[in-house]
Formats: sequence, C-alpha cells, structure tokens
Amino acid sequence: MRELNPDARLLIVDDCISTVSMLRNILNRLGFSQIDTVSDSRETRARIAEFNPDLIILDLIMPHLDGFEVMRQLRSAGSSDTFLPVLVLTSDTTEATRRKALLTGATDLVTKPFNPSEILMRIRNLLQIRFLQLALHAQNQTLEIKVEERTRELREMQQQVVARERLRAFGEMASGIVHDFNNALMSVIGYSELLLNNDAILRDVEKARKFLQIVHAEGQDASRIIGRLRDFYRPREQADVFAEVNMNEVIEQAVSLTRPKWDDQALATGTKISVEMDLAKLPPVSGNAGELREVTANLIFNAIDALPSGGRITIRSSAEQGQALIEVADNGIGMDDEVRLRCLEPFFTTKEKKGAGLGLSTAFGIINRHQGGIEIESTPGTGTTIRVRLPLPTQASDQEEPEAYIPPRSLRLLVVDDQARCLDVIESFLTADGHSVVTSADGDEAIDRFKRSNFDLVIADYAMPGMNGRQLAATLRELSPGHPVILLTGFPAASSGEEESRSPVDLIMRKPVRHRELRRALATVLKN
Repeated sequence: MRELNPDARLLIVDDCISTVSMLRNILNRLGFSQIDTVSDSRETRARIAEFNPDLIILDLIMPHLDGFEVMRQLRSAGSSDTFLPVLVLTSDTTEATRRKALLTGATDLVTKPFNPSEILMRIRNLLQIRFLQLALHAQNQTLEIKVEERTRELREMQQQVVARERLRAFGEMASGIVHDFNNALMSVIGYSELLLNNDAILRDVEKARKFLQIVHAEGQDASRIIGRLRDFYRPREQADVFAEVNMNEVIEQAVSLTRPKWDDQALATGTKISVEMDLAKLPPVSGNAGELREVTANLIFNAIDALPSGGRITIRSSAEQGQALIEVADNGIGMDDEVRLRCLEPFFTTKEKKGAGLGLSTAFGIINRHQGGIEIESTPGTGTTIRVRLPLPTQASDQEEPEAYIPPRSLRLLVVDDQARCLDVIESFLTADGHSVVTSADGDEAIDRFKRSNFDLVIADYAMPGMNGRQLAATLRELSPGHPVILLTGFPAASSGEEESRSPVDLIMRKPVRHRELRRALATVLKN
C-alpha cells in the first residue's frame, strides 16, 4: 500500500456510473483518498486544470468527446516536461484499437471487464513513473539554479581577478610615474630656488630666461605624466567613442610608463634590459588610446618577464597592407608550442603567483574590439615576437590643429576659482591678451557680481566649496539664458560624455590649462 502513494490524485473520466462506482470502491480499499470523476468528457480539460491529477483513468467510448479526442486535446495542451499518465479502459480488444489508443496518447490499457489485481498493478507502475519523473524535474530545476549561481560566482571572480591584474600593472606603472614626476619636480624646485635666492641670476636676463624655460618645460612634462596615468586607469565607458590614435605616441608612452620595471628595477637586481624602438611613420588608427596603451604596456611587461637574466626588447611599427603593424620582440626564454597555443587563454599563466594569466587575454580582447588581430611567434631559448595588427582608415585625415585665436576686441570676463594661484594664472593669461577680468573666490560672490555687471563669458572651477561650478553655471543660465560658460576641472573625469552633453556649460577644460588652450577655448565658445 505504501508503494502506491495514497496521496496521489486520481481522475476518472467515464460516463458509466456503475464503472465509476466500482473503480471508486477499488481505489478506496487501496487507500486512495483524493479521487475525482468526470462524467461529461467535455469538462475534462477544465477539471484537470483545477484538480491537477497524477493519473487519469479514461474510458474510450463516450458521448460528445470520445477517449481518443480527449487524449488529442491533452497532448496539444500538455507541457513537454511533465509526464501525466493516462490509463485507458476499453472493451474493444482488437489490435487496431489498442494501437490507435497508444498512438493517440494512452500510457497503458486495461480491458473491460477488468481484474482488480491487474488494475492495481498498472496503477502502481504508472504512479511510480509519474513521481520519478516529477522528482527528476525538480532535480533539474535545482541543478539549473545551482549552475546559474555558479556561473554568476565565476563571473564575479573573473571580474575581481581582472581588477587585481589591472591594479598590479597600475602599481608597477605608478612607481614609474613617481620616478618621472620627482625628476620633473627636481628641476622645477631647483631652478625656481635659484631664481628666488640668487639676485645675480635675476640680473642675468638670458640665464633667468633659460631657467624659466626649463621650469616651464618640466611643468608641461609633469602634466603629460599625470595625463598618461589618467588615461591608463580610466575605465572604458559606454559613452566612449573611437578617435584617431597615433600608435607611435602610444608606444612611446607605454615605454615610458614601464621604464621602472625594465630599467630601474632590473638594474637593482643586477640585470640589464634594453628597450629599442624602431618606429616608422604611421597614419592614425581608429581606437581607444587608453586601451591600446594598456595592450602595449602588457606586451612590454610580458617581454620583461621573459628576460630574467636581462636582454633586449625591440618595439617596431610599420604600415603593411592597409594595417598598422606593432611588434614587441624579446630575446628571452621563449615558449614551447603548448604554451604558445594557450597563452591567450584567460587565467593561463606560467608565472605562478606573479600573474593571474589575464595580461595577454585582456590584450586579445581589446585588439578584437578594435577589429585587429594578434600573432605570436616563439622559440624556446631564442625569444618571442608578438605582432599586433590594427586596421588603418581608408583615408588619412588631413585636418590640422587650428591656430590659437585672439578675439579682435577686449572681452569682459568673470573668473571663479577658490584656489588663489589658479585664479591668478587664469587672470594673468587673460589680461596678457588685453581682456578685462573680474575674479571671485566662490559661487555666491560670483552671482552677485554677475548681477551687477555685464560679462561676455564666465570661466568657473568645477570643485568649489558651497556651490560647485555646475551649480553656478545652472544658476547663471537661469539669470541669463544662453550665457556662455567654460568649466575648469582638475579631476581626470568629472563627468561622462552623456553628462557633459546635458551640462549647463559650453565647454569643459582639464587642468592644468595652457595659455594657447585658453585662447582656443574662448574662440570656440564665442564663435557664434
């Protein structure tokens, strides 16, 4: 009795009252308590939806809808992943009827008049299959949930490892930034101290000019160093678009960023690594400069790791069959065929704890997005050459950088910045070009001065206490719709491209601002 699962729900579809009564008595004696009946076969589908049976006992010969039509309806409406057994009762023992019933959807057949023992056996077998199928379906659903959870966990782990790998590369390049930045500061601080503390140098105009030129050049170099660092760590955003990229400049920047590892750190361990560049003139490629710089830096790092005893890295660029070809070659330990074939796989590494196996796979993904390709040639004991191919535009752009423009008339300008030195530099640039400048250290004061006077343009810093530059610009636009505003910011990415397009300002400039850039910004904003 326990094998029959007395909790199973049984539905009897038969228009013969005596047959239904006899079946009920047999099933009740067997312990089944959930039994329902349908005497009008047209109501079968509705009763199934309401009762949700585990087994249907179906007569073949009935008015309105016979058993064959009932099974056809069940088959068309049933779910492919749910097994609902149908036990057919029939007094027709011909082979044709049995075959038709099985083809139409019957799971098993019992001939009338039936033997209680026989119907018991067939019901038991069909219910066992039913509940085994339900258990399997439940297990499959559980397995699908576990697979989804595991896939999500693996995706999160991969993202974490990618972040760690990029931070590792960033850390190595950051030490180079510190090295180069300190060298720049050495010149800036040293020569400025000589100018401040030595009157004789101040009286020597040519020497003072030379010192100032050095300080100015080193300051520009420091700005470019920070710009390279910003471009490396800034993640790619949906609003980013491909632009023209000078790959030779990207290579030179990557060599500079990786210098601490192949130069300073290598010398500290008693090894010597030389990096040589052979760069041919190239048209610009279409791409993301930060991502291409990351690729080049990763290839250089891999080449350095292949030179544990020192050696030579050669980086070449050339144009070949409508493609920019970048080669990073080393004369290091090389790779066998198995490693060469697998080195682009995510998480594959031969560096043990030193790497996560994502440098080359990340590079491969980036180059793929740029519609390019990567080729690897390597021989154990001889070295490795990695070639990156990027498509060149069909027509090179002949557009030149516009000349700096000085407006033909003196402008009246309002400059707002809470940093006194930044304020003084911008004011000095503008007054040197003959403009009239009013300055303010905060947003409230700027609004008050804006109300009391007429200005051709407002230049405001983004990060200020109380009211920031965007809030100030929005307030000024309410007071004077369409009034031109330029926003200055020292942040690497104060906003995304989408935010900038909706901003209440006409132009955003990154600090440090050069005199020529400021002139061009005025020309751009006031040209209309």
